[in-house]
Amino acid sequence: MNIAVFADLHGRLLLAFQLCARWQRETGETIGLILQAGDLGIFPDRERLDKATRKYAEQDPTELGFLEYFRAYDPAIAALLAETTCPMISVRGNHEDHLWLDQLERQREDIIVPVDAYKRVYILKTGLPWTFQQGSEQLTALGIGRVAAPAGEVDRQQGKYIQSSEKERLAQLKQQPFDILLTHDARPDFVLWERGVKIKGSTGMQEIGKLLDKTQPAYHFFGHYGGPPQVRTDSNGVTCSVKLADLHWERGNSVLESGSMGLLRWQSRDQHTFTVLDAPWLKEYTAHTWRYL
Repeated sequence: MNIAVFADLHGRLLLAFQLCARWQRETGETIGLILQAGDLGIFPDRERLDKATRKYAEQDPTELGFLEYFRAYDPAIAALLAETTCPMISVRGNHEDHLWLDQLERQREDIIVPVDAYKRVYILKTGLPWTFQQGSEQLTALGIGRVAAPAGEVDRQQGKYIQSSEKERLAQLKQQPFDILLTHDARPDFVLWERGVKIKGSTGMQEIGKLLDKTQPAYHFFGHYGGPPQVRTDSNGVTCSVKLADLHWERGNSVLESGSMGLLRWQSRDQHTFTVLDAPWLKEYTAHTWRYL
């Protein structure tokens, strides 16, 4: 099966689906699933935007893409989405309406919870393994949403921080293998490099590090820290650690930032490959053209 992978979308959900549709047209193959590592920008009400999203949306309206295109049903958007059949499975980031998402999660016992009008975008609850099957191929993913509270934070129960109930669920997680760990935050010892120079270290989440060391999944996909894509072997010596670039326009330029879309080809735990896409057609999707391609 072919799986598209994205990190921070910040409202650009429709663009992600359009890129998947374009990849299908270019290759003649089909994408069966989209995995997304948080910060979708799920804000169903303009009055509930967080400070950062409100600020960036003043310069770039695509930050409000969930509210504009996915909150209410629009036949034109439904037609665009129909070019693909893949669901988007995401964990929460720190830039979402967490009170609204909390309500949705409480209303459903399902491991994945639909959040949009088209039933194409789902939140994967923290600490609950979810299995996806396509034909004879299947994989199991485990998600950890939100981010860790920084040292010195007094109010650790803010919605953007991992909740005590989620930590408890992870602590009680039964010993069962899973193939992919999907998170927004990183493990604490993750370091971001660019051209061989350290540009940022992660504060990270202890629960992520412990789980990676204990379970050693095939892949760990995450986001949150920005910067160029990073693909390397995790410090556990087994897991392929992948942080993609945010799906947004390069600073001072209108083209997509390089390294913002990945493709996982998965047959089994023993047969799989991952690639950060750099196809020339990705550069056609600028801040001015993306809605018309």
